[in-house]
Amino acid sequence: MVSKSFFNLIVNNFLEHVFVLNANREIIFQTENNNALLGYSNSEIIQKGFESLFINPQFILNEAFDKAKKYGEYYGTENFEHKTKKYINVAFRILYQEDENSKEPLYVFYLRDNTQQNLVRKDIIKKSLTIENLSKSRKIRDGKFDEAIYEILESSSRAMQVTRVNAWVFDNEKTQIQCIGNFDTRVNKLVPQTALPRIAMPLYFNLFETEKIIITRDTRSEKKTAELYDFYLKPHDIQSLMDVPVRIEGEMIGVICFENVGAPREWTLQEQKYGLVAAQMLSLTIETNNKQKAKQALELALKEQTILLQEVNHRVKNNLSIVASLMNLQSEKSHDDYHKQLFMECRNRLDSIASVHELIYKAKTYSHINFKEYLNQIIEHISSSYQSFSHIKIIKGITDVHVDISSAIPLALIVNELITNAYKHAFINQKDGFIEISLLENNNQVFLTIKDNGQGFDKAIVPKNSIGMDILNGLIEQIEGTCKLTSDEKGTAYKISFSKK
Repeated sequence: MVSKSFFNLIVNNFLEHVFVLNANREIIFQTENNNALLGYSNSEIIQKGFESLFINPQFILNEAFDKAKKYGEYYGTENFEHKTKKYINVAFRILYQEDENSKEPLYVFYLRDNTQQNLVRKDIIKKSLTIENLSKSRKIRDGKFDEAIYEILESSSRAMQVTRVNAWVFDNEKTQIQCIGNFDTRVNKLVPQTALPRIAMPLYFNLFETEKIIITRDTRSEKKTAELYDFYLKPHDIQSLMDVPVRIEGEMIGVICFENVGAPREWTLQEQKYGLVAAQMLSLTIETNNKQKAKQALELALKEQTILLQEVNHRVKNNLSIVASLMNLQSEKSHDDYHKQLFMECRNRLDSIASVHELIYKAKTYSHINFKEYLNQIIEHISSSYQSFSHIKIIKGITDVHVDISSAIPLALIVNELITNAYKHAFINQKDGFIEISLLENNNQVFLTIKDNGQGFDKAIVPKNSIGMDILNGLIEQIEGTCKLTSDEKGTAYKISFSKK
């Protein structure tokens, strides 16, 4: 049979502090270690009364008794009076039992100091709020590099209660690691820190291949960081550190360091988790900044390319216009209408190409142009070249159709050839007539129709060596199009279609 003294020895060595109360809230048993929790001796507690130890006036012991009786147990936390302090936060558990002999109700209280748990909980909340604020930071999201680095390091030093927090990144050749920010709580600002050569600490960086975090409680005796001791740790009196690698897409590009000055330190699991999150925030900042730099470089290159393309198209247009002007001068020296006509047709072809380059020069995009603008322009130009044909009316049914640049110039020359041919051949000995031009798009197919109500011609007797037809067929082939030609006494129609690229 176990002796009563042996039972008391076991109970009094519980980590928890035990009280047993009867239904009248009287203490009928308490462990001898209770003074370690509340500062009062057992006799002083009996004299004060157990209920008087609760500071909260809203706490009613009978209600706690009722819940323990109903459910068999009851849990809670309350502030208890302490002999030397204002209060101490205590977690308690009430078990309901009945005396084996008298069947009277008994309430067994297990009390435990909750101060440390509260500190841990507050610490977790503090770190969680810091992470939440960093995750919402516009400085990080917008890639404001210097401001974001300061915010991460300063916030982390407060959350971790550590003397120094600094961030490092490798140079392009990965020969040294450069400090991009070193926050020191003693001066409450970023302080300069020189770069460190990687060659001087190869073992230290090899650790990151096998460990997510490098943790050192006391740098004076730790082999992990022995390489850094003489030239970095000792001069700054860094006694304890936690270094977390910063990675982008799996590649280590730097490290964030938490450094405790003047004394060794244990790094808790919560602190290690926070370090990993801080490293991710730093990675996000660096990655966003890199993307912004790349975007700015692309925008600059695009701007330069835009200016270059504008200049090229402008010069091409000007050069073609000069050649066209020279042809005008040359045609004036011609002694017959035939050669004048040849010069005029060549000039019109050059003007057709120049007009396309002018549109490209003025356009906001260089991948395609609105061919409607071109048609209106070229029709007006050709009509002015054939002012003697004022009895010929132009009818237009042109819609907005965007074509890519590679198709624009062949299409421009096709329009020039067909309208010119209509003026030259369709209305011989005819007082009036019309040339109708239509352009439309349907299901990514472009349809160009140019027809007249002239005298028509017999397709069977068109000379095979006709330069105009050779040019037309070659241009239609360039745009991978098809042409349906109809011609009779009522007129001629060219129906050209091709797919947009």
